[in-house]
Amino acid sequence: MAESDQKEELKKPEIQLSVSSDRLEATIRVKTAFHGQSVSFEEIVAFLKENGIVYGVLESVIRDYCENKKYFLDLVCARGLSPVDEKDGKLEYLFQREQNFMPEEREDGTVDYRNLGIVQNVKKGDVLCRILPPEPGENGIDVYNNPVEYRRGKIPSFPQGKNTAVSEDGLTLTADSDGCIEYKNANLSISEVFVVRGDVDSSSGNIDFLGTVIVQGDVLEGFSIKAGMDINVRGMVEGAMLEAGGNIAISCGMNGMSRGKLIAKGSVSAQYIENATVECAGDLRADVIFNSMVKAGNSIMARGRKGLLAGGRYQAGRSITANTIGSGGARTEVLIVSGVLDGLLTGREEESLDSVKAELSEEEKNLQTLCSQAETIALFLQKDPLSLKAKKLLKSANSQKELAESRIDYLKTKISAMGTADQSGLAILDFKVAALRIAYAGTRMTIGSFTETLSSDYSATKFYADHEHIVSSPIQPVDRT
Repeated sequence: MAESDQKEELKKPEIQLSVSSDRLEATIRVKTAFHGQSVSFEEIVAFLKENGIVYGVLESVIRDYCENKKYFLDLVCARGLSPVDEKDGKLEYLFQREQNFMPEEREDGTVDYRNLGIVQNVKKGDVLCRILPPEPGENGIDVYNNPVEYRRGKIPSFPQGKNTAVSEDGLTLTADSDGCIEYKNANLSISEVFVVRGDVDSSSGNIDFLGTVIVQGDVLEGFSIKAGMDINVRGMVEGAMLEAGGNIAISCGMNGMSRGKLIAKGSVSAQYIENATVECAGDLRADVIFNSMVKAGNSIMARGRKGLLAGGRYQAGRSITANTIGSGGARTEVLIVSGVLDGLLTGREEESLDSVKAELSEEEKNLQTLCSQAETIALFLQKDPLSLKAKKLLKSANSQKELAESRIDYLKTKISAMGTADQSGLAILDFKVAALRIAYAGTRMTIGSFTETLSSDYSATKFYADHEHIVSSPIQPVDRT
């Protein structure tokens, strides 16, 4: 053997090592010194150890590489353990971010076009959205047996806007006031006023809101607004239902079409009210009130250019004032119903609310007894339809039922009147009906326990009750204020 060949055989193979930038993979390349040279498994393992590659060594792969002399290939000889990164936190919304306002199908297959859910109500303290924290990660191990830290997940930020608050742990966003949700341009706010920028119609559906509702257009027939506070309509109202926990103000007016209704725990004001039902705890103010059913806890005032109150039934707890009361054709009834007035007229102190409630309870028990008696008689008549005595008894029982129902209705009205505004310190003359121009003949008037139908027209006259009957007297300047 030549000396050069011997020297060549003494040369060791060259092993080249490369490690990935993340140190999770090690690769070797073997360059033999001469053709047919071998490299053993032990040589490669020793080489890796010398170079610090001690974790994730792929022994079976290395053995196969050596036994089959795959030196012409790059060999991945070690793999570390990849870290498990945290997943980014998520923001969970507990309200509807995108509303399509599509009508819902009822159980019977018909479609409800009126309740579109346009308003999302919330109360103070309600959770609006919450952060779901990142899922925990795990560290990895590189081929040098060193830990590899996992990537921390991102924590999303809240779309915090007006009237919202972040909890102490930073994981929930709550409403800081009662109101409705406004979500625009990734900003979440709670508004105490809901504005309808147009009409309340099939495009908006019915409105049900905890706060104040402002309608910049009209409220069309068949739709409803329910507000926990005030309702302000810039246009008119047609045959709709409005219910407010505060006041109702209608800039134009209302034609109830014999189905519209206004209910307010405060006062009601409008340019005109026609063919409607109104119930309010405070005052009703309008220029024209025509052919309507009204109950006001305090006063009814038809004041303005016309100041007309005609055709319908109008009940107030304190006073009714109008330029004109009644008309030649429409039947008009005005009533002043007040527990305070009853006490003044009888010369007694004001009846207590508890005593009137006790009287109502007794009357309701009496009605239950009468109903039971009527049912028993009716059953008897089914067995003996020709019994004249049973027929007379049933007629008598039904008559007494009607009287009891009428009495119950009166007592409920009285309780309602007693439970409204503070009327202490008032005199008999404060409970009045005032016709500043004229009260027409045919107007039926009830003040306290006295009822009278006007037999002639009265000009500039006010009516009040004394201890015996209804009294009329000329209008004084104080009555016009």
